[in-house]
Amino acid sequence: MLKSKLALVAFILIFMGPAATHAADRQIDDATLEALMERAEENKARLGLSAEQEAKVEPILESARDKRLAILERHGFGRGNKPSLSLREKLSLAKEMKAVRQDTEAALSRHLSDSQMKVYKDIQDERREQLKKYIKSRK
Repeated sequence: MLKSKLALVAFILIFMGPAATHAADRQIDDATLEALMERAEENKARLGLSAEQEAKVEPILESARDKRLAILERHGFGRGNKPSLSLREKLSLAKEMKAVRQDTEAALSRHLSDSQMKVYKDIQDERREQLKKYIKSRK
């Protein structure tokens, strides 16, 4: 039971991206955690992962998450930190994040079908749009 809960939390952090990662750093209420868990379950269902695929995909996604967090930390992002980056630094950040995304997609494509890859990319596009809306709403 505990192992399945830990796997679900890892899945949430992977598919919910930076917003969930930052939420994990601070105390979140039960309703927020429940909403994140529901979204993670929905994403798992949308992908239709077999148990074997889930076992192979999870380490790939965890590694990608760790790499993205390391990149953000190198660029000065962290708990409550929002650095003012120059254009050159922003471009460097974007290039590094794109490389991680491409590596992740290449690794995932070895374990997911073409239709599952399309769903994965759709989920990621939706997540990026949600993040853009969130950022705009905070200005």
